[in-house]
Parts: sequence; C-alpha cells; structure tokens
Amino acid sequence: VFQVYQIHEVIHFAGYKAVGEAVQNPLKYYENNLMTSITILKLIEKYKGVCKAFLFSSTATVYDDQFEETSPCSPSQPYGRTKHMVEIIMKDYAHTDPNLFCMSLRYFNPIGAHPSGKIGEAPQMPNNLLPV
Repeated sequence: VFQVYQIHEVIHFAGYKAVGEAVQNPLKYYENNLMTSITILKLIEKYKGVCKAFLFSSTATVYDDQFEETSPCSPSQPYGRTKHMVEIIMKDYAHTDPNLFCMSLRYFNPIGAHPSGKIGEAPQMPNNLLPV
C-alpha cells in the first residue's frame, strides 16, 4: 500500500482486543499487538517525509482499576500492557522524527446491553473492561 499510494496519515486499529483471552494467552497478544505496531512504524520510517501523522487506537485498560485523569499508567493485565508498550514505543520513535505527529486515543467502553439480550455483549469470557 505504501509503495502504491502516498500515505500521509496512518490510523492504527489493528490488534487483538479480548481482555480475558489476553490473560489466558498473553504471548499471542504480545506477539501480535507489539509486532503489528512495530511493522507499521517501520513502514512510516521507510517512507519518512511522506507520512506525517500516526494515530494509535489504545485503551483505558492502560490504567489500573481505580484511576483519575492524572493517574499514571499501570495496566493490570496483558492486553493493557501491550497497548501501553505500543504507546511507549510510539513515543520513543516520535523523538527520532520531529515532523511526525503521533497521538494515542484511550477508549472507554460503554457498558450495557439490550434487556432482551439480542443486542450487546453477552460473552462467556469478558472482552471488555466492564461487560454486562
């Protein structure tokens, strides 16, 4: 894609996201979530000057269970740790290219489901911070 098109911005949503699965199979998450992010950053580096922005889809699970806006990152499970590690890697890389704008968005999942159970999350294994 980078060879065919001039990619000016990258929005990175790739990665596994099931918190419960990450606890049961952490290496799967470390390998996938870190390596896909590093691969994307290497492509941005290869096409330095063309790509001007990198937006990373992070998560509120980079915080511990109890937090405020000013709380430091302290993920308590592997999924949150992979996202926090990518944020650190991204920050370190951003220092090497002052022309690259980098940003992480930390999402908070809404909770709840339709009372009928036909819409919403009803997993055997929780995939979100507060599944209902």
